[in-house]
Amino acid sequence: MNDDDIICTCYDVTVKDIKDAYANGAKTLEEIEEATKAGTLCGACIGDIESLLDSLNK
Repeated sequence: MNDDDIICTCYDVTVKDIKDAYANGAKTLEEIEEATKAGTLCGACIGDIESLLDSLNK
């Protein structure tokens, strides 16, 4: 995934937005949702967020 790729189309949250939230301490799905709103409307992007978190945790 590229940093400019949109993860959450409901709120236009990009991969970079998720990475920035992660760098600022949001380490779980719930913390990412709170920090970015990604995954909180339709939920279609939750799998992508979890995959990205898994890759960041390695």
